Amino acid sequence: MLNNHRRPSLPIVLTIAGFDPCCGAGIGADLKTISAHNCYGVAAITAVTVQSTQGVKAVHVTPAETLRAQLDTLAEDLQIVAIKIGMLGDRANAAVIGEFLDRGSFANVVLDPVVEPSAGGVDLLDAAGVEYLADELMKRVAVITPNLAEASMLSGLEIKDVTGMEAAARKLVERGARAVVVKGGHLDKAVDVLFDGTTVLILGGDHVKTENTHGSGCTFASAIAALLASGRPLRDAVVLAKAYVTKAIENAFVIGKGPGPLDHFYRLHHEPPPRGIHEVPQHGMHPASEPATR
Repeated sequence: MLNNHRRPSLPIVLTIAGFDPCCGAGIGADLKTISAHNCYGVAAITAVTVQSTQGVKAVHVTPAETLRAQLDTLAEDLQIVAIKIGMLGDRANAAVIGEFLDRGSFANVVLDPVVEPSAGGVDLLDAAGVEYLADELMKRVAVITPNLAEASMLSGLEIKDVTGMEAAARKLVERGARAVVVKGGHLDKAVDVLFDGTTVLILGGDHVKTENTHGSGCTFASAIAALLASGRPLRDAVVLAKAYVTKAIENAFVIGKGPGPLDHFYRLHHEPPPRGIHEVPQHGMHPASEPATR
């Protein structure tokens, strides 16, 4: 007999990013983060990278027409509530995404302006793509989340401290961004600065003593997108996303020879199960079939 009961659907979050085979960053990290926030993640792949925990060796950019087809096919079928944009690959893909945003009028769009991997060595966006991102794409999103190097490149300002972070955020809003979170993970203190065009919010934090931070920027941006999809206002989404990333880094682990990934599902490992859910006893009987005790 068919069960016609339908569960309420989860908010759908689209990630548009590159694929990291070790799944510490990019699409893999995004989908795990989205799931951890009780949303349903779907993906359009901008590039396939050749990488491991030890770094990126090569990038194979998805043809623009293929990316366009991925996006249009998903939009025709699904009600997308939020979008996270990461690695673009080249200007052609950046332009396809810009056109997609214009057609869809999406409210909750988070742009992580990835230009090169944290380890360096391989460009993840060409020069023309960087120009389009700065002049066009960042105007079409709700918030951008550059790290110090990206914020410096996009704003043209040197950043050495929190004051510099705030100046860069204000400059990017002047250039058309609606809101900016400048990530200060490479400073002595893990301070982030949010500027929404009106108010500056400085988010303090201590560094977690670990090298296992692979994909932390991707995770932060996709957490914000998922929280926006769940109805959180931007300020709350940023605060909660930072707390989530900090705990995920605290629980990060090693999977290879380089920096390991965050534990995106640390809550499952450390929080008690919901009331009424128990482990199966050692004798193998399901709790529901155990003899009643009086």
